[in-house]
Amino acid sequence: TCPMMYLKKKISYEVRKGLHYFFFFFAVAMCFHVPVTAIPNGGFIAPILGTCIVVYTLDTAYVYCFMTEKVETTSFHVLSSGVRISMPVSDRFLSHSQRGLRAGYAYVNIPWVNDKQWHPYSLFEDPSDPRIQQMFLMKVGDWTGDVHKALTRDTKRPCWIKGPFPSPYSHAGKYDNQILVASGIGITPALAAINAFKSQRRINLIWACRDPEMLEFFLNQMYLEHDGWNLIFYTGKRPLKE
Repeated sequence: TCPMMYLKKKISYEVRKGLHYFFFFFAVAMCFHVPVTAIPNGGFIAPILGTCIVVYTLDTAYVYCFMTEKVETTSFHVLSSGVRISMPVSDRFLSHSQRGLRAGYAYVNIPWVNDKQWHPYSLFEDPSDPRIQQMFLMKVGDWTGDVHKALTRDTKRPCWIKGPFPSPYSHAGKYDNQILVASGIGITPALAAINAFKSQRRINLIWACRDPEMLEFFLNQMYLEHDGWNLIFYTGKRPLKE
């Protein structure tokens, strides 16, 4: 564990992620390690691993060709603890959302920060406009720190998104009475479920949060307006604003 933590600090994210892709070439080489003529006494690795490689390649190509799009007018709202991203998505993206992925996630790429990095974030809708999909980036790592540093004020700039993809919250519609439990920025998928089902289900929320600005932001933006209970446990040190 200690050597891995040391290497994680010394090696950049891009290099560490790139090294993982070498497994693809290792898997291809393993397909030729044992001849298929050894079946049934062996040789199963080629058809099994080869099938996995084909499925992975087709899936990656499909996502790249049909589920990736550029959003020219992405809005960035800057807080001291992070950045809220608001994106007017395409009809294709919206149609996937309306088929039950409204509480899903998507990958985002911000080319003017780093055009190589894609990061997954939970999606939640703008309460006033379902065509606007939103993400909240907490300033907790190198990349999110770079994004926050590059934004000195609220602005609109282009970015790329890839998705949407389902999350466990996507199955919330199967249940009549819901109790959503979240901590910190984990509130975002719960917000998506609340906005999607608040007119059809009774939804109760339990949320523990220590960031005062994030808590005040979501309360002021009326994201938690529904008929259920909101049990919010503030664990921060700074007193909340009236």
